[in-house]
Amino acid sequence: MPAMHYTLPKGLAHEYADLGDVRLHYVTGGQGPTMVFLHGWPQTWYMWRDVLPAMLRDYRVVAVDMRGLGDSSRPAGGYDTKTVAHDIWRLLHDKLGQQQFFVVAHDWGGPVAYALAAQHRTAVRAMAIFDAPVPGDGSIITAMGRWHFGFHAEADLPEAMVEGREDTYLRYMFRKAGARPDAISEEAQQEYVRAYSQPGAMRAGFNYYRAMSQDAKDNKAFIQQGKLQMPILVYGGGAANVGRGLYAMDSWQRVASNVCGGVAEGCGHWIPEEKPDWVVARLLEFFLPMGEASNPNVATPAAPAIAPLSNLSTLATKTPTGDKKMFFETIDTALIDVESLPWMPFAPYSDEFQLKLIKADAITGQWTTLLKIPPGSVLPMHHHAGTVMVWTIAGKWRYLEHDWVATPGSFVFETAGSRHTPAAVGDDEVVTLNIVMGDWNLMSPEGAVLAIENWKSMVERYLNFCKAKGMTPVDVTSFSV
Repeated sequence: MPAMHYTLPKGLAHEYADLGDVRLHYVTGGQGPTMVFLHGWPQTWYMWRDVLPAMLRDYRVVAVDMRGLGDSSRPAGGYDTKTVAHDIWRLLHDKLGQQQFFVVAHDWGGPVAYALAAQHRTAVRAMAIFDAPVPGDGSIITAMGRWHFGFHAEADLPEAMVEGREDTYLRYMFRKAGARPDAISEEAQQEYVRAYSQPGAMRAGFNYYRAMSQDAKDNKAFIQQGKLQMPILVYGGGAANVGRGLYAMDSWQRVASNVCGGVAEGCGHWIPEEKPDWVVARLLEFFLPMGEASNPNVATPAAPAIAPLSNLSTLATKTPTGDKKMFFETIDTALIDVESLPWMPFAPYSDEFQLKLIKADAITGQWTTLLKIPPGSVLPMHHHAGTVMVWTIAGKWRYLEHDWVATPGSFVFETAGSRHTPAAVGDDEVVTLNIVMGDWNLMSPEGAVLAIENWKSMVERYLNFCKAKGMTPVDVTSFSV
């Protein structure tokens, strides 16, 4: 094994798998459902070093050096994502005996994850993707105007210009693509330079870019087979010109039906290395509620971790005497203790925006929240099918599409079917009371629906937050006193 510039985190071990045409290096540890981690360029499995220790407490983690990269072997060909995904399948299924697994991916690992899930739709239980689109998704922004895509795709030219200058070239990439120039630690940069200075490593990395046209062709064929159905969490980096922002989620929503996510504020392209603790929190919020019921090797839990909500579909109940009462006779006006309800991050879109769910009506679809955003914030454009009423409690805000400014005490009535982009005004925090009827759709600048919020998604967010914090949830859907 080549000399490495790091100490392996406790609980992890180096392993190799000989698949015939390629020998894959991977790092693994932990117990539980299998979760595979796929890296980007110019990185290796090592990009997950600060994420894996927290995840291996609940999962068997497998962080792979993909074909040609890191300390895996470097075949002459096979760098299209369909083939690379088949490498991952052979490792997990044929070598490790896994029938189902979770996937976490960044950058080039994202397109590999899509090809893996598209070819094995029941084996991939759920995925989390960071700052990566899907080539061939039907949009025109896959490369996001990044100059190196074209440069890397040129035959032999980048090898000739970079040979012997790997350190200079890679460090330039690390400085430029983060929210801060020091987003990638010096220790990590040394390890990546070591890995990519090995014979053939830079060529192998460039070959991923040279295969993009084939990737797009293969992915279009996958898309024709139908959208992916498994849950997928997608975050784009929020830093301007380096992170993909909401475009990452837009890309995945074009190829999958069950996509949520948002923007990783304060991050550029290197999200898992820029905010590893934040990434761990998002992964656990997303994956832990799925439990182990889908794993054929694990018994189904005897009971849910959180008590179910009241059954509002029951329209009649029996009195102690056996007489039936109509539903409306069982309810009364109730006083809601708003102070006792928790503020929670408006995950997965932003940790800086805070929500307090006050009421969710499963019958009418109405949901009531408090929303708190810091000064200078701009929320994504949204569209709502029903009416929305907003009472301003503190701060000033406006819609970018209008000239008026809402101030404390003002009331905004938004008509059904309208579209707006909310923005804070001034230097003060903004707090609003919001009453929403039906779906509230987050939109991309091009008008694509990125995510759908409604009473049910709000309740699920609230329950997941309470579970993560060890809190007992209040039944915010109840109409009892």
